[in-house]
Amino acid sequence: MKRLSCALLALALAACDEAPKERVYLGYVEGERVTIAAPEGGWIEEVFVGEGDAVVAGQKLFRLESRKESAQRDAAKAKLDQAAAGLADLLTGKRADEVKAVEAQIAQAEANLGLAQRERVRQQELSGSPAANPQRLDQARANFEADRARLAELQAQLRVARLPAREDQIASARAQMEAAAAALAEAEIRLGDRSVAARVGGRAERLVRRAGDLAPAGGAVVTLLPPEGIHVRIYAPEADLAGLRIGTKLAVTCDGCARALTAEVTFVAGEAEFTPPVIYAVESRRKLVYMVKARPSAAGLKPGQPVEARLMP
Repeated sequence: MKRLSCALLALALAACDEAPKERVYLGYVEGERVTIAAPEGGWIEEVFVGEGDAVVAGQKLFRLESRKESAQRDAAKAKLDQAAAGLADLLTGKRADEVKAVEAQIAQAEANLGLAQRERVRQQELSGSPAANPQRLDQARANFEADRARLAELQAQLRVARLPAREDQIASARAQMEAAAAALAEAEIRLGDRSVAARVGGRAERLVRRAGDLAPAGGAVVTLLPPEGIHVRIYAPEADLAGLRIGTKLAVTCDGCARALTAEVTFVAGEAEFTPPVIYAVESRRKLVYMVKARPSAAGLKPGQPVEARLMP
C-alpha cells in the first residue's frame, strides 16, 4: 500500500510539472484581389505591366484604341472655338469695315446737308426780290430737312453699330459656349479613360487580356493583389474565442517561411461552421503540390499558402 501511494504521488507531481500544451490553429492565406477592367469596349493596344510586377497607385496599366474618342474630342473643341468666336463677335458689335461704311455715309450726308443749307439761305435772301421763286424756296427748305433727317439716321446707325448685341443674344451665346465647354470636357474624359491606371498599389497577379485582345465594356484586363488584401484565415473552437478578440496578436508560421510572422485579429465570425476541407492535417499537407511562378521579391505570405498560427505570449 505504501508503495502504491508513493507511485500515485509521483504521477501527480509529474502531471503538475507538465506544461500546458500550446494551441495551434491551422489555416491558410487569403488574398482579396482588385480587378481592373476596361471602362468601355475596345481593342487593347498596349499593356504596360507583366504578371508579378509591382504596381503603384496612378501607374498606367493598359491603353485601349482611341481613334474615335480623339475625333470626338477634336470635334468638341472646334464647336467650343466656334461658340467662343460667336460670343466675341456679339460683344464687340459690328466689324470695323461695316462701321467705316456707315461713317462714309455720314460724311456724304454731312456734305449734302451743307449744300442744302447754303441753297436754303440763298433762296431766303432772294425772297422779296424780282428774282424770288417761292417754289424753289420751298424745295430748298424740304431738301435741307430731308438731308438733316438722313444725317441723324446715319448717326444713329453708327451708334448702334458700335454697341454690342442685345443682352438676350449675349446670354444665349454664353449658354452655347458653356454647353460646348462641357461637351469638350466630357470628350476629354472619355479619351482619358482609354488609358487605364491603377487606383491602388500592389502586385499584378494575372493578365486576363493582352495587347491585341478585344476587351468588352467592363471586361477584366488586369488583377492586382494589394498588400492590405492579404490576410490569414484560421479556424478555432468555440472555447478559444475568448482569447481571439479583435486586436489579438498571433504568431504565424508556414512551410518555407524564413521566419515567424505576426498577425492581428481583425474579424471574428458570429456564427459557427464546419471546418472547411482545405484545412488539412500536418501529415496531409506535405502531400500538397502547387504551381509556382518564380520572381525575385521580398519574402511574404502567398494566397492559398497553409499556415499555422499561435497566440503570442
